[in-house]
Amino acid sequence: MQIQNKELRENQFDLYTKADSTYVMFDVFSASLQDLQNKISVLSQAIHDLKVVTDKRSKSNDQSVLPSFIYQNAYGDYLMAKFDLAYSGFQSFADKYPNAELVPQAQFYMGECFYSMSLEEYKKVEQRYKKRSDLVSSARLKIALCCQKLDKNEEAIRMFSSIIKDFPQSPESLTAKESIEIYNNAQKR
Repeated sequence: MQIQNKELRENQFDLYTKADSTYVMFDVFSASLQDLQNKISVLSQAIHDLKVVTDKRSKSNDQSVLPSFIYQNAYGDYLMAKFDLAYSGFQSFADKYPNAELVPQAQFYMGECFYSMSLEEYKKVEQRYKKRSDLVSSARLKIALCCQKLDKNEEAIRMFSSIIKDFPQSPESLTAKESIEIYNNAQKR
């Protein structure tokens, strides 16, 4: 009986080990599948672009711009922190090619441009009107929140800490304390 129990436990352990490795393999395959889907989307967009250009050239002799070229230019502007140009480029791309594969990405980066543009505007409030506006603590909180959304966590934590230090009695200070606590708890996991 003890031998059977031991064998049963060993078999159970083997099953758990195999199930665990199956889950790991599933995660690896899922990541690979997602990567392949992204690549297929880009290739599909390139094929679509070529069809659009071919159709336009057969109808007229003017030089056409590939849709992916408009997207890539907008993305380049985004990477170079030219957010107003990037937003315009992404908007143009989405308007001209609403069914293109990269439209969801363009729409996403349009939103990211707003965070980045907002960040710059809030910084201006803090820098220019530090001594004569009650909105400085609010602007600093918005700076920290934008930094969080843009994955600039160290800068966000510095801003939250400065709010607590410089405006300890403000409502923004409470929000800053809560945000730091949430961040620290997330880091512990």
